[in-house]
Amino acid sequence: MENSDILFDVTDGIGTLTFNRPTKFNALTPDMRDNGIPNALTRIENDPDIRVLILTGAGGNFCSGADVGRMGGNAPASPEDRSIGLRRTLDWVYRLVNLDRPVIAAVDGVAFGGGFSVALTADFILATPRARFCQVFGNIGLIPDMASGYLLPRVIGPRKAKELALTARTLDVDEAQELGIVHEVHNPDALMDAARTMALRFAKGSATSQAGAKYLMDRSIYSTQAEMIEAEVDAQFKCRSTEFHLEAVRRFAAKEPRLFDWDVMVKAAANSA
Repeated sequence: MENSDILFDVTDGIGTLTFNRPTKFNALTPDMRDNGIPNALTRIENDPDIRVLILTGAGGNFCSGADVGRMGGNAPASPEDRSIGLRRTLDWVYRLVNLDRPVIAAVDGVAFGGGFSVALTADFILATPRARFCQVFGNIGLIPDMASGYLLPRVIGPRKAKELALTARTLDVDEAQELGIVHEVHNPDALMDAARTMALRFAKGSATSQAGAKYLMDRSIYSTQAEMIEAEVDAQFKCRSTEFHLEAVRRFAAKEPRLFDWDVMVKAAANSA
């Protein structure tokens, strides 16, 4: 990619987006927010062969959020410009949350402020023992942004989300896992291997069914049961017409190995270790 602060690589159908400002704890610059990240998302959205996205950071940290050092300056942005910039950021955050394929965040070190928000856009957060999470906004007199106000209560509930927002205290990885924010913990030298292993397993499944299941689970938070019934019917009909489903049913009837079997993949990896 053109922006060296954002690295994007595709290997074996797995897209990896890396925040690449290690000396600044991978703090987000305006160019990263306005160009680097949305450009990578556009490539992913337009390439069905990219089956899974991994988000990570370079140099032992995930992302410390917006670059606070750039918030001041000799010519501060006008309220109108700030509003436009925030809405532009929220546009790609929305796209990331609603991406129709699995998203995995591989978090080492700090995931603070907007970095915590970006991690929350992922379907699964894998972290290291030294990972730390913080809704740091209150320390500088701001509210949680980049969709944290939408995402965090859906993971840990509104009361706990309010506590983290109002105190701006730091979570270690143990508490983050206990709250359901972190899915798995891995040593730093094994983190990306674990993320890629998970991603490669997802890539063996049906893209249509994974997109449909993700959509239904996300939508259930704010939908009525009647609305969910209609969404389920629509999604299931889409799945039934796919080659993946037809081949999976044929294999079942023929008593052949499954086309997609997570348990078998996990056991195979354990046996080869």
